[in-house]
Amino acid sequence: MGYSRPPRRQWSVKGGPCGEQGDIPFDNGSARVSKAATRDPWVHPKISTVKLRALLALAFLGCPLFAVSAKFQDAIKVRIDGSYAVVLFSNLSKSMVPLTSLSAEDRAWLNQLSIDSPLAHGKSEVRIVKEVVKVKNTILVSTSVGPLETVQLNQPNVFRDQIDATCMLYARVHWLDIAGYYVPTVDIYKIINNSNPAKPWADPFYLQSLDAVVRSFTPRPLVHPLPPQADPFEWTRQELSKGRPILAAFPREIWQDLPPGFIAAHPWSGGSVGHQIVINGFTWNKETQQGTFHIVNSWKELQEFDLQTDAARGSVIIESSLSPKGEAAEAVAKTVVTKVTLRAAMGNTNLYEVETNLGTRRVAAPDEGAAKEMVESAN
Repeated sequence: MGYSRPPRRQWSVKGGPCGEQGDIPFDNGSARVSKAATRDPWVHPKISTVKLRALLALAFLGCPLFAVSAKFQDAIKVRIDGSYAVVLFSNLSKSMVPLTSLSAEDRAWLNQLSIDSPLAHGKSEVRIVKEVVKVKNTILVSTSVGPLETVQLNQPNVFRDQIDATCMLYARVHWLDIAGYYVPTVDIYKIINNSNPAKPWADPFYLQSLDAVVRSFTPRPLVHPLPPQADPFEWTRQELSKGRPILAAFPREIWQDLPPGFIAAHPWSGGSVGHQIVINGFTWNKETQQGTFHIVNSWKELQEFDLQTDAARGSVIIESSLSPKGEAAEAVAKTVVTKVTLRAAMGNTNLYEVETNLGTRRVAAPDEGAAKEMVESAN
């Protein structure tokens, strides 16, 4: 028996360049597909109403089904969340796809499917939690017995032996290590191998690398320079009590500050070249005003030693302290000038004593207003 089309059938999509061999029937535009329509050889008997709608929408838009990516042709539900499409497939798997990654055909297909067969929100939700870095505890000893106070921070995890005259680099590596920031050996060699081996301290690349090695970490280490109005050694003891190692330097003949036994066994021939070190501990007697600083060095023969406070005066320069990893930044008090006093007139430049809420400073400036501005600009 031959096949005859049922009467009163309406046809919506004509065969054309996309390769259709016949028309796709539907019942007066309604969502219900007639039984007769399902007998049409060009309509799949199990096609869903939702998919039929989406297919028709694509056809009207000039987007044939085979133009939709194969991976999305099996989609059954879609939800558009902002700039993403959440797609549920017939095998019940899900995928989250950025809308910007979709072709025009795929996007039209998923948009229509999200209207006809929306995917409901589940009970789960995505939360972006900021990583909390645990504060490193660098203090090993902190005691006060009578007038004697003792503070000792942890040692570097790896004691380094400097290559050539690279103490400025190795001191920073020890400084960072104590505070919880490890510098890989390969990064150290990259700096050394590209610097002047005879005088690295005069090499611009070397000097820039000293700053870069500190700034290379995330979160960035918090460096605290010595305040100009502070007593260097008193400030050093306060910072060490907070668990912050100190970057310091011997600016002249360092043999004067080295242990006598070491000098006896190792005749010093380093001339007047300075040396970078780290301070990671102290003892201090408040009654006798005597004490020591514990020095971390970058020589294999002398990795650490204690330096008497009296010996350190005039021969040690205190530079900066470093917060332990994870320590929150402190709110910095703003400098407010309360009084400016002329101390000496020196031609076009005068010496002023400037009193502030943070202490007293002396500055050279042409006038009182300039002196005040110089101090407050430090904010």
